[in-house]
Amino acid sequence: MDNKIDFVITYLDGADPDWEKERDFYRNNQQKGTAHENGNSRYRNMDNFQFLLRSIERFAPWVNKIHIVTWGHVPKWLNVNHPKINVVNHKEFIPEAYLPTFNSNAIEFSFDKIPGISECFVNFNDDMFLNAPTLPTDFFVNGKPCLQMMHAPFMPSDALFSNNILALNKAVDTKYLINKKMFSLKNGVFAFLANVYMLPMLKFYGHFLGFREDHLPAPLTKTLYKELRTKLPDYFEFVGQSKFRNSQDIKSISDWVMLDYARATAEFIPMNSFKFGKLVNLDKEIDFDALFKSKYKILCLEDGDWVPENEFDEVVNKMNSAFEKKFLDKSEFEL
Repeated sequence: MDNKIDFVITYLDGADPDWEKERDFYRNNQQKGTAHENGNSRYRNMDNFQFLLRSIERFAPWVNKIHIVTWGHVPKWLNVNHPKINVVNHKEFIPEAYLPTFNSNAIEFSFDKIPGISECFVNFNDDMFLNAPTLPTDFFVNGKPCLQMMHAPFMPSDALFSNNILALNKAVDTKYLINKKMFSLKNGVFAFLANVYMLPMLKFYGHFLGFREDHLPAPLTKTLYKELRTKLPDYFEFVGQSKFRNSQDIKSISDWVMLDYARATAEFIPMNSFKFGKLVNLDKEIDFDALFKSKYKILCLEDGDWVPENEFDEVVNKMNSAFEKKFLDKSEFEL
């Protein structure tokens, strides 16, 4: 078995005037979905991509390749000739009919087509950072993704989650509804108890009701993509053609459906993601120095529209100052 594990990182320079011009042209003429999905906060640049690469060099030196997926721009400081770095333009793996795209879901739905990508790979957003040493077995064991399984019914307001679970029920036979991995304590005690609590509802309704999702790097395989693309071709086509996020349409799904498919078919290794990583919504009150000394191996430092524009620079400067102390030295991925 090929034990290589690649990382895939979506990189965006939201201040690139050429990119902005193209984005605004299509957004003004074709935008669907909500302001939260496609507003300017989704594209703000936090100027800390170098710290993600430094964290990978220090805490995941075992990675095979780092595929940096881009509209066309890359940081001037990036060492594009490093043997582990592979800069991938959208045009190299996304069908021409779908381009240009400003929909992260559409981009992620074609990751398995990146030339040379390994069977097992981990999808990082550029706001996800390694905070402590990791092992390949934190992400995959025997070619299967390491995931927490926690049944949790979606809220009606979470349109994307509901779309995912509706699609999942089309792709997975109900014979998989109850599997022994949902009762593994390796998911964590809380997840185990939640699954026990959900068991009567699963039996009553006779289909999947939803899973708790982790906003952390996603361990994926080309096999997962192949199977779901075969079972849900119209969904993949719809997402690919959507230049912007559009959760208001029932066929708009996210790459989390791949992880749900692995959970639903028991093609995963149970793990406790509560201990593994943490999602942090940025604000002025965060003690980044303390956070970076925490036990978590992964941190997702998410910018969202809850950070007012007039506070954004202050929050980012505070965060990046803490990063500079934690990752003082340049990585080999920098010039």
